[in-house]
Amino acid sequence: MRLTGGADASRKPFARGADGRVFSPVLGGLCHKRIGAGALSCASALLLAGCILVPKPLTTEERRSEVQVDRQAMFADMEPLTRPLTLNDAFARALKYNLDKRVKVMEEALATNDLDLSRYDLLPKLSVDGLGTTRNRFDASSSESILTRQQSLVPSTSSDINRFTGDLTLSWNILDFGVSYFNARQQSNRVLIAQEQYRKAVQTLLQDVRRAFWRAAAAQSLDAEVKQAIRVAEATLPAARRVETEGLKSPVDSLRYQKALLDAIRQLETNQQALAVSKDELASLINLPPGQPYTVAVPDLNSLRADPLSMRVAEMENTALLLNPDIRAASYESRISADETRKALLKLLPGVTLSFDPNYDSNSFTVHHYWLAGAARVNGYLSNLLTAPVVIPRTEYEERLAALKRQAMSMAVLAKLYISYQQYYDSTKYFSRAKELLSVDDRLYRQIANRTAIDVQGDLERILAQASAVDSKLRLFQCYAEAQAALARLYETLGIDLLHEEVGTLNVAEVSNAIRQTSVDLSGEATSLTVAQFQELSLQ
Repeated sequence: MRLTGGADASRKPFARGADGRVFSPVLGGLCHKRIGAGALSCASALLLAGCILVPKPLTTEERRSEVQVDRQAMFADMEPLTRPLTLNDAFARALKYNLDKRVKVMEEALATNDLDLSRYDLLPKLSVDGLGTTRNRFDASSSESILTRQQSLVPSTSSDINRFTGDLTLSWNILDFGVSYFNARQQSNRVLIAQEQYRKAVQTLLQDVRRAFWRAAAAQSLDAEVKQAIRVAEATLPAARRVETEGLKSPVDSLRYQKALLDAIRQLETNQQALAVSKDELASLINLPPGQPYTVAVPDLNSLRADPLSMRVAEMENTALLLNPDIRAASYESRISADETRKALLKLLPGVTLSFDPNYDSNSFTVHHYWLAGAARVNGYLSNLLTAPVVIPRTEYEERLAALKRQAMSMAVLAKLYISYQQYYDSTKYFSRAKELLSVDDRLYRQIANRTAIDVQGDLERILAQASAVDSKLRLFQCYAEAQAALARLYETLGIDLLHEEVGTLNVAEVSNAIRQTSVDLSGEATSLTVAQFQELSLQ
């Protein structure tokens, strides 16, 4: 639009344009000022809204509601425990209901979902763009000569007031495809790492359940005996003190008996405190509600066995190196590092983008409303040529680092294997000694109890013998629990899985039977298994 008023038009309240329409520069300026003021007010309001955001702590009602939801979810869909809990049942309930194990299952599912998403990055990119515009006046313009500064064309337009444009773009970048391919490969290896972490979590869980079960069994079977021995010993303390004060025996002998009696009480109370939380620990592992009473199926003491392994630890090394989940996870990490190296090298190359673009324009002044466009573009950063001498050696170092980590993990696993084997070997000896000591203490207590004793010294001797017998029985359970825990650590180090079925589709009884059958296979052949048999058991 060209003003007829010349340079002074901006000072006049109204001016006439070349098309004959009246134009007001003053009102236009005021309009622009009002728009600017409105935009400033809007920005100030948004800024103020952001400043008034403050941390909002949870209210008591909100937490109470979350607590109720969590408590219902933690123990939902659980089979009731209606019979004494066996070790296999404890394994089965832990595998089905343990919350930490559920977390690992969900992490594995998320890793698998990420792999599915990464596959879509391999496809060409398809984008849709639509734009509708409208205005109250035509988008008209005129031309002016740069020599004479005179208008050379009358105002004209080539656009409709209402207009719609749209295009569908299909593009494929070869460089992005290569990077996405390696990203998908890396994510597939992360899925395998999540599976190995799940295996390790299950093995660790079963190890903890095994130890907690036998400690709970000891607490349940010996609780009454320990309390009875403590009550009898405490009831005898006044008589022992009276012997000292009345001078019925030598003061040194009386004090020695009191000291021995107090030592026995202290030892019994220490063991009692150690075992008091055993059933609670087992309940948390199998996800029983806290405070729910339950009983453990305690086998007869004479049936407990801890047989030594005739297979040498050197023969187990290959099995551990092949099947241990930590080493396998480190191997997958090496794959990820190798793909990261390939990605870094690929990014140094220029990218080639191919695109196919159907277009539409509703403008009535356009000759062709529909048309197709295609393009091929090559782009890249010249700075990559400068960074290449640094990037290439770094990628090689990353691969070497991943290999060194795997070797370090292998060394740690081998050390753990020897330690676990030695611990199991020692625990079997301790268990045998505890069994012999229990037999001696039982016979000694019976002999002292059957002997007629009318003096206080005889009562003290009988009480000490009883306390010693109970302590030996408790120590036997503890030694057996340690032996079972050492055996579980050995299985975990070897990478042997005790269960191969899908736990989510089985009930507790079916899982328990599967574990029992696998345990029978292992216990029946564990003393003579070869490396190949270990591998076959783990991979079947």
